[in-house]
Amino acid sequence: MKVMLVSGGFESLGLEYISALLEAKGFQTELAFDPQLFNDPFIRIRALSSLFNYQNQLLRKIRDFNPSLIGFSVISADYHWAINFARKIKTFSSAHITFGGIHPTSVPELVIQQDCVDSVVVGEGEYPFLDLAESIRSGQIDFTISNVWFKHGVETIRNPVRPLIQDLDALPFPNKDLYYKTIPSYRHGYTLITRRGCINSCSFCHNSLLDKIYSGQPKGIRLRSVENVLDELIFAKKKYNFKLLRINDEIFTYNKEWLRAFSERYSREINVPLYCFATSGTIDAEVIQYLKTAKCYQICMGVQSPNMQIRKTVFNRHESNKSIIKAIKLCREYNIRLVVDNIIGFPHETENDLLEMVKFYNQHRPHRICVFWLVYYPRTVITERAEREGILSKTDINQIENDPCDTANTLYNKAHLKIKKRYHLFIILYHILPPSLFSWMLNKQLYRYLPMINPALIEYPYTIFARDRLDIPRRRYYVRYLKYIFRILSGKNE
Repeated sequence: MKVMLVSGGFESLGLEYISALLEAKGFQTELAFDPQLFNDPFIRIRALSSLFNYQNQLLRKIRDFNPSLIGFSVISADYHWAINFARKIKTFSSAHITFGGIHPTSVPELVIQQDCVDSVVVGEGEYPFLDLAESIRSGQIDFTISNVWFKHGVETIRNPVRPLIQDLDALPFPNKDLYYKTIPSYRHGYTLITRRGCINSCSFCHNSLLDKIYSGQPKGIRLRSVENVLDELIFAKKKYNFKLLRINDEIFTYNKEWLRAFSERYSREINVPLYCFATSGTIDAEVIQYLKTAKCYQICMGVQSPNMQIRKTVFNRHESNKSIIKAIKLCREYNIRLVVDNIIGFPHETENDLLEMVKFYNQHRPHRICVFWLVYYPRTVITERAEREGILSKTDINQIENDPCDTANTLYNKAHLKIKKRYHLFIILYHILPPSLFSWMLNKQLYRYLPMINPALIEYPYTIFARDRLDIPRRRYYVRYLKYIFRILSGKNE
């Protein structure tokens, strides 16, 4: 039986795991990859997105493949795209269409109402999707599959979730060829996860939602064994000869013993520069030494705000400023680049909060500061709190759940919006200007006179030319645009 997996813009490890599991059971899987040129979460230009629309080619591919089951992996920013694309498929295909991913998991009762959606997979999707595929292959759908909501006549069948996968080693390695066949140059950088779950419960993150969905089940981190992770990397290194590794764990550094064992073997058997995510509370001299042994070249550390009170009460993060400062110093001492993530545009934010952020980083100097505008995702803790406090109206909540966008949903007055944009632009100048000049501008408050331009107009060119600082997703971002612009202009199909 043939199964088509549909993805927009970026590699999906979830679909790669599903593909591997299906292929092991005798299913044939194929990828319909929409590059979403000029219509992704970072660049939206309507005229160009229409000119470089790739969906007609994909619709022909799906028609020729003639699948019995079509699975969409959907985040909130892709939901509008996914619904429109699924409706086009329904005009010629009788295949069962199922939606999975974090947005359908957040609001399954709304997604299942869509005329182009036959079922919704809630939560961890590998085994529920396999059960659905085997059910369809048998010739009669089983409407009792755990984690799957079905449209059945005028009724909706809402099946409960099954236990989380505890033995991650039992899963097959993700099928990277699903994407590498489509964009061969992706094989130069490899992405994986070594664990599932998170030790934090950030108010803005999907983990706060998953905690509610899996209420009553054991929480905590589910680790793959070091042997299983190294086996995957050895296999992938031999097959793809990748040059960079990105470990997508939300916090890679929390288990010292695991990290010690991994770093020793990784340095001997793989020895490729790696990028990972951490929190300051999990970084000390011992951890940094293990990362250095593993040839870690860059760490991304979520700070969200250098104001401890804001970090705790708004974002539910409890690290101390002392630990953040220590992590910055250790990364500089061991020559590992440190990228710090921050969120602006949160409720009740003041100009003093923004100024405090700039002063803190100017004093302690991480290698790069990334600024994100708060996005309210469906049914996360921060979204529910904003609704209770009247920051978000019923209309706002309806849009977040039914027609989400990828920009901040906070309502600003125009004057405050200008202030936020100026500080965002000033943070970008932190990376470009000499430290002495940046400090002088800060002391003289010259940031108040910065032009009112979109910060991305400075940030993107800087990122493009800072080639040595590009992580795997950013490199792939430019590769994707160049490849598909050329393909569309030359008239080549999949």
